[in-house]
Amino acid sequence: MKKFAKRAAALLLALLLTVSFTGCYSENNTWAAKLGDTTLPIGGYIYFLSSAYADAADQVDSDTKVMKAEIDGVPAKEWILDRAMDYVNRFFWVESEMERLGLEMTEADYEEASYLTTTYWSMVGGDTLVEDYGISRESFDLVYSQYNVKYLRIFEALYGEGGELEVPVSEIEDHYNSTYYNYEYFTVPMAKPDEEGNPVELTEDEIADLTDELEKVRKDIEKGKLTVEEAAQQYADMYELENSSYVTEINNAYGMTMTYTPAEFPTKLSEMVTDDVIVFEADRYMVVLKKLQIEGTADERFAERANLVDLLIELKSSEYLELVDGGAAEMTGITMNEKAVKKYQPKMFADATPYGYKTAEAAE
Repeated sequence: MKKFAKRAAALLLALLLTVSFTGCYSENNTWAAKLGDTTLPIGGYIYFLSSAYADAADQVDSDTKVMKAEIDGVPAKEWILDRAMDYVNRFFWVESEMERLGLEMTEADYEEASYLTTTYWSMVGGDTLVEDYGISRESFDLVYSQYNVKYLRIFEALYGEGGELEVPVSEIEDHYNSTYYNYEYFTVPMAKPDEEGNPVELTEDEIADLTDELEKVRKDIEKGKLTVEEAAQQYADMYELENSSYVTEINNAYGMTMTYTPAEFPTKLSEMVTDDVIVFEADRYMVVLKKLQIEGTADERFAERANLVDLLIELKSSEYLELVDGGAAEMTGITMNEKAVKKYQPKMFADATPYGYKTAEAAE
Protein backbone atom coordinates (compact mmCIF):
# COMPACT_ATOMS: atom_id res chain seq x y z
CA MET A 1 0.00 0.00 0.00
CA LYS A 2 2.92 2.34 0.62
CA LYS A 3 3.98 1.57 -2.95
CA PHE A 4 0.53 2.61 -4.12
CA ALA A 5 0.73 5.93 -2.32
CA LYS A 6 4.04 6.66 -4.02
CA ARG A 7 2.63 5.79 -7.45
CA ALA A 8 -0.52 7.81 -6.89
CA ALA A 9 1.50 10.85 -5.92
CA ALA A 10 3.17 10.78 -9.32
CA LEU A 11 -0.15 10.97 -11.09
CA LEU A 12 -2.75 12.63 -9.00
CA LEU A 13 -3.94 15.74 -7.22
CA ALA A 14 -1.49 16.94 -4.58
CA LEU A 15 -2.74 17.06 -1.01
CA LEU A 16 -3.23 20.78 -0.55
CA LEU A 17 -5.15 21.10 2.69
CA THR A 18 -2.48 23.07 4.50
CA VAL A 19 -4.64 25.88 5.84
CA SER A 20 -6.40 26.25 9.16
CA PHE A 21 -10.15 25.82 9.23
CA THR A 22 -13.18 27.34 10.95
CA GLY A 23 -16.57 25.77 11.40
CA CYS A 24 -19.26 26.71 8.91
CA TYR A 25 -20.92 23.43 7.92
CA SER A 26 -24.69 23.17 7.61
CA GLU A 27 -26.46 19.83 7.89
CA ASN A 28 -29.26 21.30 5.76
CA ASN A 29 -27.01 21.43 2.71
CA THR A 30 -25.31 18.05 2.64
CA TRP A 31 -24.64 17.76 -1.09
CA ALA A 32 -22.91 19.98 -3.63
CA ALA A 33 -23.48 18.29 -6.97
CA LYS A 34 -25.11 15.26 -8.56
CA LEU A 35 -24.78 13.33 -11.80
CA GLY A 36 -26.93 10.26 -12.23
CA ASP A 37 -26.56 8.10 -9.13
CA THR A 38 -23.36 9.85 -8.02
CA THR A 39 -23.47 12.59 -5.39
CA LEU A 40 -20.64 14.89 -4.40
CA PRO A 41 -21.10 15.81 -0.71
CA ILE A 42 -20.68 19.41 0.32
CA GLY A 43 -17.55 18.42 2.24
CA GLY A 44 -16.06 17.22 -1.03
CA TYR A 45 -16.71 20.58 -2.64
CA ILE A 46 -15.09 22.37 0.30
CA TYR A 47 -12.04 20.17 -0.16
CA PHE A 48 -11.89 21.11 -3.85
CA LEU A 49 -12.31 24.78 -2.98
CA SER A 50 -9.48 24.63 -0.45
CA SER A 51 -7.28 22.88 -3.00
CA ALA A 52 -8.12 25.56 -5.57
CA TYR A 53 -7.21 28.28 -3.06
CA ALA A 54 -3.86 26.58 -2.43
CA ASP A 55 -3.32 26.37 -6.19
CA ALA A 56 -3.94 30.10 -6.39
CA ALA A 57 -1.50 30.79 -3.56
CA ASP A 58 1.15 28.90 -5.54
CA GLN A 59 0.63 31.38 -8.39
CA VAL A 60 0.80 34.52 -6.24
CA ASP A 61 3.90 36.31 -4.95
CA SER A 62 4.64 35.97 -1.25
CA ASP A 63 4.22 39.72 -0.72
CA THR A 64 0.79 39.81 -2.41
CA LYS A 65 -2.55 38.98 -0.82
CA VAL A 66 -4.15 36.08 -2.64
CA MET A 67 -7.64 37.56 -2.74
CA LYS A 68 -6.38 40.85 -4.19
CA ALA A 69 -4.32 39.20 -6.91
CA GLU A 70 -4.99 38.42 -10.54
CA ILE A 71 -4.02 35.03 -11.94
CA ASP A 72 -3.64 34.73 -15.68
CA GLY A 73 -5.48 38.04 -15.94
CA VAL A 74 -8.43 36.78 -13.90
CA PRO A 75 -9.38 38.04 -10.40
CA ALA A 76 -8.31 35.50 -7.79
CA LYS A 77 -11.85 34.85 -6.52
CA GLU A 78 -13.09 33.97 -10.00
CA TRP A 79 -9.99 31.90 -10.75
CA ILE A 80 -10.38 29.87 -7.53
CA LEU A 81 -14.07 29.20 -8.10
CA ASP A 82 -13.36 28.08 -11.67
CA ARG A 83 -10.56 25.87 -10.45
CA ALA A 84 -12.81 24.27 -7.86
CA MET A 85 -15.33 23.49 -10.61
CA ASP A 86 -12.53 21.89 -12.64
CA TYR A 87 -12.01 19.54 -9.71
CA VAL A 88 -15.73 18.86 -9.52
CA ASN A 89 -15.75 17.98 -13.22
CA ARG A 90 -12.74 15.71 -12.79
CA PHE A 91 -14.49 13.92 -9.96
CA PHE A 92 -17.53 13.17 -12.09
CA TRP A 93 -15.41 12.29 -15.13
CA VAL A 94 -13.63 9.63 -13.08
CA GLU A 95 -16.96 8.24 -11.85
CA SER A 96 -18.35 8.20 -15.40
CA GLU A 97 -15.23 6.61 -16.86
CA MET A 98 -15.28 3.86 -14.24
CA GLU A 99 -18.80 3.04 -15.38
CA ARG A 100 -17.96 3.29 -19.09
CA LEU A 101 -15.05 0.89 -18.72
CA GLY A 102 -17.04 -1.50 -16.56
CA LEU A 103 -14.72 -1.04 -13.58
CA GLU A 104 -15.76 -1.48 -9.98
CA MET A 105 -13.93 -0.90 -6.74
CA THR A 106 -12.64 -4.18 -5.30
CA GLU A 107 -12.03 -5.00 -1.67
CA ALA A 108 -8.31 -4.40 -2.28
CA ASP A 109 -9.13 -1.01 -3.81
CA TYR A 110 -11.09 0.03 -0.75
CA GLU A 111 -8.22 -1.11 1.45
CA GLU A 112 -5.82 1.07 -0.56
CA ALA A 113 -8.20 4.02 -0.23
CA SER A 114 -8.48 3.42 3.49
CA TYR A 115 -4.70 3.42 3.79
CA LEU A 116 -4.50 6.76 1.98
CA THR A 117 -7.21 8.25 4.18
CA THR A 118 -5.56 7.10 7.38
CA THR A 119 -2.17 8.39 6.25
CA TYR A 120 -3.17 11.82 4.98
CA TRP A 121 -6.06 12.47 7.36
CA SER A 122 -3.55 12.37 10.17
CA MET A 123 -1.12 14.60 8.26
CA VAL A 124 -3.67 17.38 7.79
CA GLY A 125 -4.91 17.31 11.35
CA GLY A 126 -8.05 15.33 10.61
CA ASP A 127 -10.47 15.64 13.50
CA THR A 128 -9.14 18.94 14.85
CA LEU A 129 -8.81 20.77 11.54
CA VAL A 130 -10.81 19.26 8.72
CA GLU A 131 -14.01 18.23 10.46
CA ASP A 132 -14.22 21.64 12.11
CA TYR A 133 -14.37 23.13 8.66
CA GLY A 134 -16.99 20.81 7.25
CA ILE A 135 -14.98 18.11 5.47
CA SER A 136 -15.89 14.85 7.11
CA ARG A 137 -13.53 11.91 7.02
CA GLU A 138 -16.04 10.16 4.74
CA SER A 139 -16.00 13.07 2.29
CA PHE A 140 -12.23 13.15 2.33
CA ASP A 141 -12.09 9.41 1.71
CA LEU A 142 -14.43 9.78 -1.27
CA VAL A 143 -12.93 12.79 -3.04
CA TYR A 144 -9.27 12.19 -2.27
CA SER A 145 -8.56 8.55 -1.47
CA GLN A 146 -11.18 6.70 -3.50
CA TYR A 147 -10.78 9.22 -6.30
CA ASN A 148 -7.04 8.51 -6.47
CA VAL A 149 -7.59 4.76 -6.51
CA LYS A 150 -10.16 5.06 -9.29
CA TYR A 151 -7.94 7.47 -11.21
CA LEU A 152 -5.18 4.89 -11.24
CA ARG A 153 -7.55 2.01 -12.06
CA ILE A 154 -8.75 3.91 -15.13
CA PHE A 155 -5.16 4.65 -16.14
CA GLU A 156 -4.24 0.98 -15.97
CA ALA A 157 -7.38 -0.05 -17.84
CA LEU A 158 -6.66 2.39 -20.67
CA TYR A 159 -2.90 1.98 -21.05
CA GLY A 160 -2.41 -1.56 -19.79
CA GLU A 161 -2.70 -4.85 -21.64
CA GLY A 162 -5.89 -4.96 -23.72
CA GLY A 163 -6.70 -1.31 -23.06
CA GLU A 164 -7.94 1.20 -25.59
CA LEU A 165 -4.57 2.99 -25.42
CA GLU A 166 -2.43 -0.07 -24.72
CA VAL A 167 1.30 0.64 -24.66
CA PRO A 168 3.35 -2.06 -26.44
CA VAL A 169 5.69 -3.98 -24.17
CA SER A 170 8.53 -3.11 -26.55
CA GLU A 171 7.96 0.61 -25.92
CA ILE A 172 7.97 0.09 -22.16
CA GLU A 173 11.15 -1.98 -22.39
CA ASP A 174 12.89 0.64 -24.53
CA HIS A 175 12.01 3.28 -21.94
CA TYR A 176 13.25 1.03 -19.15
CA ASN A 177 16.57 0.23 -20.85
CA SER A 178 17.24 3.87 -21.69
CA THR A 179 16.37 5.48 -18.33
CA TYR A 180 17.16 2.87 -15.66
CA TYR A 181 20.52 1.80 -14.29
CA ASN A 182 21.62 -1.57 -12.96
CA TYR A 183 24.47 -1.21 -10.50
CA GLU A 184 26.18 -2.49 -7.38
CA TYR A 185 28.36 -0.68 -4.89
CA PHE A 186 29.69 -0.48 -1.38
CA THR A 187 30.82 2.38 0.81
CA VAL A 188 33.74 2.84 3.17
CA PRO A 189 33.46 5.55 5.86
CA MET A 190 36.05 8.31 5.83
CA ALA A 191 36.33 7.98 9.59
CA LYS A 192 37.68 5.54 12.15
CA PRO A 193 36.57 4.84 15.71
CA ASP A 194 38.54 6.21 18.64
CA GLU A 195 39.17 4.29 21.85
CA GLU A 196 35.59 4.95 22.98
CA GLY A 197 34.10 3.94 19.64
CA ASN A 198 33.28 7.46 18.47
CA PRO A 199 33.97 8.24 14.79
CA VAL A 200 36.95 10.45 14.04
CA GLU A 201 37.41 11.90 10.56
CA LEU A 202 40.38 10.61 8.59
CA THR A 203 43.29 12.92 7.94
CA GLU A 204 44.15 13.93 4.38
CA ASP A 205 47.01 11.42 4.36
CA GLU A 206 44.70 8.66 5.59
CA ILE A 207 42.15 9.54 2.91
CA ALA A 208 44.88 9.38 0.28
CA ASP A 209 45.95 5.95 1.56
CA LEU A 210 42.34 4.73 1.56
CA THR A 211 41.85 5.99 -1.99
CA ASP A 212 44.99 4.16 -3.17
CA GLU A 213 43.79 0.99 -1.47
CA LEU A 214 40.36 1.20 -3.07
CA GLU A 215 41.92 1.84 -6.46
CA LYS A 216 43.73 -1.49 -6.10
CA VAL A 217 40.41 -3.10 -5.22
CA ARG A 218 38.83 -1.47 -8.27
CA LYS A 219 41.48 -2.98 -10.54
CA ASP A 220 40.99 -6.42 -8.99
CA ILE A 221 37.24 -6.16 -9.61
CA GLU A 222 37.82 -5.16 -13.22
CA LYS A 223 40.17 -8.12 -13.70
CA GLY A 224 37.64 -10.49 -12.17
CA LYS A 225 39.85 -11.37 -9.19
CA LEU A 226 37.29 -9.99 -6.78
CA THR A 227 33.58 -9.20 -6.86
CA VAL A 228 32.09 -6.00 -5.48
CA GLU A 229 30.22 -8.03 -2.88
CA GLU A 230 33.39 -9.81 -1.77
CA ALA A 231 35.24 -6.51 -1.51
CA ALA A 232 32.41 -5.06 0.57
CA GLN A 233 32.61 -8.01 2.96
CA GLN A 234 36.35 -7.59 3.33
CA TYR A 235 35.88 -4.01 4.48
CA ALA A 236 33.03 -4.99 6.78
CA ASP A 237 35.35 -7.50 8.43
CA MET A 238 38.11 -4.89 8.67
CA TYR A 239 35.77 -2.45 10.45
CA GLU A 240 34.19 -5.29 12.46
CA LEU A 241 30.76 -4.43 11.13
CA GLU A 242 27.87 -6.84 11.55
CA ASN A 243 26.81 -6.36 7.93
CA SER A 244 28.64 -5.17 4.84
CA SER A 245 27.55 -2.01 3.02
CA TYR A 246 27.07 -3.88 -0.26
CA VAL A 247 24.04 -2.81 -2.30
CA THR A 248 22.76 -4.02 -5.66
CA GLU A 249 19.95 -2.04 -7.22
CA ILE A 250 18.04 -1.12 -10.36
CA ASN A 251 16.74 2.43 -10.36
CA ASN A 252 16.33 5.57 -12.43
CA ALA A 253 17.61 9.04 -11.59
CA TYR A 254 14.34 10.12 -9.98
CA GLY A 255 14.16 6.98 -7.87
CA MET A 256 17.68 7.61 -6.60
CA THR A 257 16.69 11.04 -5.33
CA MET A 258 13.91 9.39 -3.29
CA THR A 259 16.37 7.15 -1.43
CA TYR A 260 19.62 7.48 0.47
CA THR A 261 21.60 6.88 -2.71
CA PRO A 262 24.55 9.32 -2.92
CA ALA A 263 23.60 12.36 -4.97
CA GLU A 264 26.48 11.77 -7.38
CA PHE A 265 25.12 8.44 -8.63
CA PRO A 266 22.90 9.59 -11.54
CA THR A 267 25.70 11.65 -13.08
CA LYS A 268 28.37 9.03 -12.49
CA LEU A 269 26.25 6.20 -13.92
CA SER A 270 25.26 8.23 -16.98
CA GLU A 271 28.95 8.68 -17.79
CA MET A 272 29.84 5.00 -17.29
CA VAL A 273 29.49 2.06 -19.63
CA THR A 274 28.53 -1.47 -18.64
CA ASP A 275 31.14 -3.17 -16.39
CA ASP A 276 32.92 0.10 -15.57
CA VAL A 277 34.11 0.32 -11.96
CA ILE A 278 34.94 3.65 -10.34
CA VAL A 279 36.00 4.96 -6.94
CA PHE A 280 34.82 8.36 -5.74
CA GLU A 281 34.16 10.40 -2.61
CA ALA A 282 30.56 11.10 -1.56
CA ASP A 283 29.46 12.76 1.69
CA ARG A 284 31.98 11.35 4.20
CA TYR A 285 32.21 8.03 2.38
CA MET A 286 34.35 6.54 -0.34
CA VAL A 287 32.27 4.63 -2.88
CA VAL A 288 33.19 1.70 -5.10
CA LEU A 289 30.58 1.60 -7.87
CA LYS A 290 30.14 -0.87 -10.73
CA LYS A 291 27.67 -0.41 -13.56
CA LEU A 292 25.94 -3.62 -14.61
CA GLN A 293 24.06 -4.46 -17.79
CA ILE A 294 20.45 -3.26 -17.78
CA GLU A 295 19.44 -5.14 -20.93
CA GLY A 296 17.91 -8.50 -20.12
CA THR A 297 16.57 -7.48 -16.70
CA ALA A 298 13.20 -6.17 -17.92
CA ASP A 299 11.28 -9.47 -17.74
CA GLU A 300 12.05 -9.92 -14.07
CA ARG A 301 11.23 -6.28 -13.41
CA PHE A 302 7.92 -6.48 -15.28
CA ALA A 303 6.91 -9.62 -13.40
CA GLU A 304 5.85 -7.38 -10.51
CA ARG A 305 2.73 -5.53 -11.59
CA ALA A 306 3.55 -2.45 -9.52
CA ASN A 307 6.85 -1.99 -11.38
CA LEU A 308 5.10 -2.23 -14.73
CA VAL A 309 2.55 0.38 -13.65
CA ASP A 310 5.38 2.66 -12.50
CA LEU A 311 6.90 2.50 -15.96
CA LEU A 312 3.56 3.17 -17.63
CA ILE A 313 3.10 6.19 -15.39
CA GLU A 314 6.54 7.53 -16.34
CA LEU A 315 5.65 7.14 -20.01
CA LYS A 316 2.04 8.27 -20.10
CA SER A 317 1.17 10.31 -16.99
CA SER A 318 1.30 13.66 -18.82
CA GLU A 319 -0.77 12.34 -21.71
CA TYR A 320 -3.28 10.86 -19.28
CA LEU A 321 -3.62 14.12 -17.37
CA GLU A 322 -4.43 15.89 -20.63
CA LEU A 323 -7.00 13.20 -21.39
CA VAL A 324 -8.62 13.65 -17.98
CA ASP A 325 -8.64 17.44 -18.27
CA GLY A 326 -10.15 17.22 -21.72
CA GLY A 327 -12.82 14.77 -20.61
CA ALA A 328 -13.62 16.82 -17.51
CA ALA A 329 -14.00 19.99 -19.60
CA GLU A 330 -16.66 18.25 -21.69
CA MET A 331 -18.71 16.94 -18.75
CA THR A 332 -22.40 17.83 -18.99
CA GLY A 333 -25.52 17.08 -16.98
CA ILE A 334 -24.05 17.91 -13.57
CA THR A 335 -26.63 19.42 -11.21
CA MET A 336 -25.12 21.89 -8.78
CA ASN A 337 -26.73 22.71 -5.43
CA GLU A 338 -26.11 26.42 -5.92
CA LYS A 339 -27.68 27.41 -2.62
CA ALA A 340 -25.31 25.19 -0.70
CA VAL A 341 -22.21 25.88 -2.80
CA LYS A 342 -22.57 29.67 -2.58
CA LYS A 343 -22.19 29.48 1.18
CA TYR A 344 -18.53 28.62 0.66
CA GLN A 345 -16.35 31.31 -0.89
CA PRO A 346 -12.56 31.55 -1.36
CA LYS A 347 -12.28 34.38 1.17
CA MET A 348 -12.88 31.90 3.99
CA PHE A 349 -9.28 30.75 3.55
CA ALA A 350 -7.79 34.24 3.50
CA ASP A 351 -7.22 34.61 7.24
CA ALA A 352 -5.24 31.39 7.42
CA THR A 353 -3.26 31.92 4.21
CA PRO A 354 -3.47 35.60 3.29
CA TYR A 355 -0.40 35.80 1.04
CA GLY A 356 0.89 33.78 -1.89
CA TYR A 357 3.63 31.17 -1.68
CA LYS A 358 5.71 32.14 -4.70
CA THR A 359 9.08 33.66 -3.85
CA ALA A 360 11.38 35.66 -6.12
CA GLU A 361 13.65 32.62 -6.40
CA ALA A 362 10.75 30.43 -7.52
CA ALA A 363 9.71 32.99 -10.10
CA GLU A 364 13.17 32.83 -11.65
